[in-house]
Amino acid sequence: MKVYIETYGCAANKSDSEIMAGILIERGYEITFNEEEADYIVVNTCGVKKQSEDRILKRLQDLAKTNKKIIIAGCLPRINIEKVKSKIPNYHALMDTYSIDKIDLAVQKGGIIFSEKPPEKPCLPKYSFSNVISIIQIGEGCLSACSFCATKFARGKAVSFKPTTILKSIEEAVAKGYKEIWLTSQDNSCYGKDINTNLAELMMAISKIKGKFWVRVGMMNPLHIKPFLDELIEAYKSEKFFKFLHLPVQSGSNEVLRHMRRGYRVEDFVFFVNRFREEIPDITISTDIIVGYPTEREKDFRKTVSLLKKVKPDVVNLSRFTARKGTIAASLKQLDSKIVNERSKKVHEIVRKILEKKNKRWVGWKGEVLIDEKTKNITIGRNIFYKPIIVSGNLGEFREIEIIKSFANFFIGK
Repeated sequence: MKVYIETYGCAANKSDSEIMAGILIERGYEITFNEEEADYIVVNTCGVKKQSEDRILKRLQDLAKTNKKIIIAGCLPRINIEKVKSKIPNYHALMDTYSIDKIDLAVQKGGIIFSEKPPEKPCLPKYSFSNVISIIQIGEGCLSACSFCATKFARGKAVSFKPTTILKSIEEAVAKGYKEIWLTSQDNSCYGKDINTNLAELMMAISKIKGKFWVRVGMMNPLHIKPFLDELIEAYKSEKFFKFLHLPVQSGSNEVLRHMRRGYRVEDFVFFVNRFREEIPDITISTDIIVGYPTEREKDFRKTVSLLKKVKPDVVNLSRFTARKGTIAASLKQLDSKIVNERSKKVHEIVRKILEKKNKRWVGWKGEVLIDEKTKNITIGRNIFYKPIIVSGNLGEFREIEIIKSFANFFIGK
């Protein structure tokens, strides 16, 4: 029997899909990349944004018209199960993120499969969809209670996976020839709080693994990193780690951050960025911005603009606020969509100008890149600062290059 897996959302979702594929292969199923020839279609859903949910629900509606057996996995079954059922009443199975180790049961018997806690994901079988990148989940869930986020409904309270299973999974990936490792979870900064360790200690242990590979550390909430900040910076200095810090600020207004229940102040974010830049001057700072939160006034928005101009992050993931059912923010009076769209356009233009100017200083940089992505005729390599550089080469190859041209979101090298 053939199974086609369709994945939406974050790196953790991609990892879940790889684990489900690995388990199915072990059980004798064939993974196909041709939807038409599949007997079963697994849709691994995302619920972080309303736009994503709407797109996925439309997809499920279309799949309901086929004669395929459809399994809906990921975040949406827990976030909005009734809506999912209404779009695809003839589903074969519904399963949550804690139940990916039961994917063979979902295929064989169908039904609704929810579990009370996640399995130890790093030690589960895995079929990687990349020949270069291995995604390793270090935990599940988070410790925050943000007013706008529905992901916690799906992923629950933070559970850290054992350092031993994480390290073993990385060692096995490196032995198989993987050159890039992604450490992912819903919030890497709270890793270890439930098992008496922290992210910095995990990173230091990873840095001792033999072999040539680079590690990308995923998103960290500024709320949790202060107690081990110095150790975290030291860990980042290891030659094994991309100098890439994803620290989402969300707003430049303390008032909005308080309403969002983020648990930190703008000054904390600026302090953390400055400390990293003092120790690792060229580190790539990635952040997230939400415009149009219901309590965001014009003066709050101007503070966000001022923060961006002050900090000049290297990557900005910009989102227009959309209410998620069941969250605190959904019960607030929403801003006019015109205002939200105007603010989004303004931030986008400001960020573009910042990056076009800032990235020019990288022209002439010479050094090593890892070729980790190929899309049609475009080959992309990353240097140790995780800069995306279009350059010739083979996937998985380390190459010496020079950056010869810069744009807002990428570079060209030779």
